[in-house]
Amino acid sequence: MSINPNLRVISGRHTKATYNEQVIPENQGNPHIEALPNRLNQNDLFDKLFSVPAFRGDIKKVDIEDRLALVQQIGKSFWLPLESQFSKYRQLYNMLKIGYQSRNPLSPEYNRQFAVGIEEIFEQGTDEDGKNLAGVCHTAEMYAEIGLSGIGKTIAQKKLLGLFPQVIHHTSYNGKPLKRTQVVWLHVECPSNKSLGALCRNFYREVDKILGTDYYERFGEKAGTIEKLASRMVKVANLINLGVLVIDEINRVHKAHSGGDDRMIEFITELTNTIGIPIIIMGTFKSLYLFNKSLANSRRGIPDSFTENITDRMLEDSNDWEQLIEALWDLQYTLTKTGLTEELKKVMYHHSMGIADITVKLFMHVQCQAILEGGSEVITPRLIHAVANRSLRLLQPLFDRIRRGDTAALVEYEDVKPDWTEFNEYLKDVKHRVYVHGELAEEHERVIQLKEREEILANLIQFASKLVDIEKAELFSRTVYGASNGMGEASSMYKQLTELILKQEHNKSDKKKASVSPLPKLAKTKKENPLLSEKDLRFIVNKGAVQSLSVEESLFKTGVIKLPTEFIGY
Repeated sequence: MSINPNLRVISGRHTKATYNEQVIPENQGNPHIEALPNRLNQNDLFDKLFSVPAFRGDIKKVDIEDRLALVQQIGKSFWLPLESQFSKYRQLYNMLKIGYQSRNPLSPEYNRQFAVGIEEIFEQGTDEDGKNLAGVCHTAEMYAEIGLSGIGKTIAQKKLLGLFPQVIHHTSYNGKPLKRTQVVWLHVECPSNKSLGALCRNFYREVDKILGTDYYERFGEKAGTIEKLASRMVKVANLINLGVLVIDEINRVHKAHSGGDDRMIEFITELTNTIGIPIIIMGTFKSLYLFNKSLANSRRGIPDSFTENITDRMLEDSNDWEQLIEALWDLQYTLTKTGLTEELKKVMYHHSMGIADITVKLFMHVQCQAILEGGSEVITPRLIHAVANRSLRLLQPLFDRIRRGDTAALVEYEDVKPDWTEFNEYLKDVKHRVYVHGELAEEHERVIQLKEREEILANLIQFASKLVDIEKAELFSRTVYGASNGMGEASSMYKQLTELILKQEHNKSDKKKASVSPLPKLAKTKKENPLLSEKDLRFIVNKGAVQSLSVEESLFKTGVIKLPTEFIGY
């Protein structure tokens, strides 16, 4: 069997099975679940994942060449787990256990399905609850890890997967023989040619690599329909008791030939929906809309449990950025240790745009330049500017355009950030869970607020339409809704809407425009970014219009404009 030398894969460790007691009844008596390591809390996770170069000596006694070599170790050894990664660890841990619940090797029902045959299970499909019409495997979970290049998706996933053994060897369970090999996780890359056959071959290669099997020779070159390809792959996945399949670089299907992206996504969904293999897909922003687009008219829908984690670059005032730059700044191998000032933070953020990979590389280049220049070897803002303009010269023009809000730059480089208009509509329309981290999180919060307010207005119109015709229902609802910009208490809005309708219907001859008083704002449990600030002139004018005030009256009432006489005599 020939192995592609350019294929990037992640491999882990082998262990003998040791069984842990389970609290949840559905997990008890299942060797696949009991053999998984116990769950880590947040502090333990940080301790296991945080890593820095091992050097602890006196840096002033180390010569220049060795200090330059120490700087290079930062890129290899430094890794800081961020807050969002604990939730991703929890998601992975739960995904593994839930996926194994319906695949208990001691269950007669599970073993009986092999007599049914994988092809029959695919042929019969699933019912409305996601259960197989043939066999017993239930629909597993699937989630997508989406983010820009350099944010550290692959290395973070590698770190999380590394908390679990890749292969567990079972010999006996409760005193009875149990010869079984359990592959907890498998990482493969989506092929650059978008071929389903190539994806399957990558899968077989990786299985053969970690187990010494010959699945590639047996199945690797066989063609077939989506169902045939998936059934062979699932057969192997069942034989190795696969816990989760990680498919990286899913963005490669974005520019597939006609129909290529649909076929790839339908194939991946087939694996999850029909046979119950938990799957994690990873990619850049190019892959953000794949599932909604590719499966819009497909005979298979997005799994109910599907979740997207969307990670953007870090915000300058975020805890993540503070933790990263402070931890990184401790790793100085210059003769003079430079303290971290606000100016240095600002310059580092400006040139890295909060992208972790670029931040680390820039810091390494700055240190190397300081060491090579000699003297006191102090890190200064001027040095950072000079190094960034030289070592990041290909990225800086693009970053400058993005800072200016040049949308053409985003079109040229889709990996940096998705088109906001499309992303906005996507977040409003999706039915599955979406978690957003980093800079996009602020925009996501605004979309959530807008979505909630649109739902409030729609509910008001629906309520009013039961009392009056639809045109009046919309008019009255918008009047009440506009009094508080959609932020009033729901019960107060419904009460005021009812009173307004009854008043208007009781006195139809009165042509005077109905006005409503502003409603009390909702009690907030967290800071909210309104769509328009209360100091925004548009907000002031709109609010005044609801109270039948002119533009001038609205601005005068809030103190934005003054009478001319106030300035006479100065």
